[in-house]
Amino acid sequence: MTFLFKLRLHYFSFSISLILFSVFAHAQESQSDSIQALLLGQGDQLLRVKAEIAAGNPKFVASLEEIIKDADEWLEQDEVNVVDEGALPPSGDPHDYYSYSPYWWPNPEDPDGPYIWRDGEINPDRNTSDISRIEVMVKRVTSLVPAWYFTNDDRYAKSAVEQLRTWFLDPAKKMNPNVQFGQKRRGHNYNSPSGVLEAWRMRWVIDCAILLESFPGWTQEDANALRNWFSQFATWMVESPEGIEESMQPNNHGSWYNAQLILYALYGKNYKLAREHLNKIPARIFSQVFIDGRQPQELIRTRSLNYSIYNARALITVARLGRHLNYNLFNYRSLEGRSIRLAVDYMTPFILGEKEWPIEQIRPHSNAGAAQLYWSAALGFEEREFANTLRKLPNSPLPSAIVQLLDPLPKGW
Repeated sequence: MTFLFKLRLHYFSFSISLILFSVFAHAQESQSDSIQALLLGQGDQLLRVKAEIAAGNPKFVASLEEIIKDADEWLEQDEVNVVDEGALPPSGDPHDYYSYSPYWWPNPEDPDGPYIWRDGEINPDRNTSDISRIEVMVKRVTSLVPAWYFTNDDRYAKSAVEQLRTWFLDPAKKMNPNVQFGQKRRGHNYNSPSGVLEAWRMRWVIDCAILLESFPGWTQEDANALRNWFSQFATWMVESPEGIEESMQPNNHGSWYNAQLILYALYGKNYKLAREHLNKIPARIFSQVFIDGRQPQELIRTRSLNYSIYNARALITVARLGRHLNYNLFNYRSLEGRSIRLAVDYMTPFILGEKEWPIEQIRPHSNAGAAQLYWSAALGFEEREFANTLRKLPNSPLPSAIVQLLDPLPKGW
């Protein structure tokens, strides 16, 4: 009892209620501590994170506070789904995901005609489509599940289970496993392959679902059905015209296509498909990284540094996923020295402001994106140097709370 009393007092100093952390203390004793085989995160680090929270590590406690605050708000709101609101997609099936392309706008010379492209400028009308609903679904699940896992408060898990069933499994409300009508361009009959990018928002839903497999309310039937949903999505990605076209994109679109497909195939236990696409990554790295480290396909964009960071993040993500099947893409170097590491090293002095970026950049680059780059690079290359670079970024940005809790840097970094 002395330990619990001291523990509660410590948490109180961080403005979390005694009642909540009494539940947390009980969770430390009663919740199964089996290692979770996460795909994006690090299942073998979860017990360390729990111990750090129990010891009052301010960074982990702050991340958990943020998660709990969001989770408490979601408990008061109903689940979202893909069928209840918004315009019908061209298929007429409300279960098909439907969104508008971000960079397409009305033509001032022909206001009633087809939309035209304005690179880097997001049309706010986009938020009236299913993009807003999928983002709510993701935010709900990725706050509720960690809140449950680290506090053992079953209210959070039950709400997350209902959201997952509503979005993916309920025959009346579920989303079909495709994004055929993602990023539609008004006035154009063309189905944009770019819609595939929007599904990447669901990435942490997968690790959250894996965590829920130790919660009795998320049944084996639920788990198998969700794995099957993502397996079907991966099949759609390799067989549909939209998915095939996106796979051939030479820039960040193709890189994030690979990241998604490999993640969904791993979760759906389609290891053959994941291996097939991992085998293609050295050729992608070779084609995307010049011998000086520039990423030429990203340099044609109006926010070229942003997109260079974005593509490097995708390559690192793919390489980290490859480790689940014993691929070491971090060691890949072409005969000329092209590699993921070369791309990151080239950008670093520009990201830190030590050099002026010489190519078009209509807005300052995102330090949040850079923080995610160096966080993942530190873990991928297993080098503290990248964590040190992260801390040199202006305003000391950090990745999201779920990343800090489920994919932490090594202790002391």
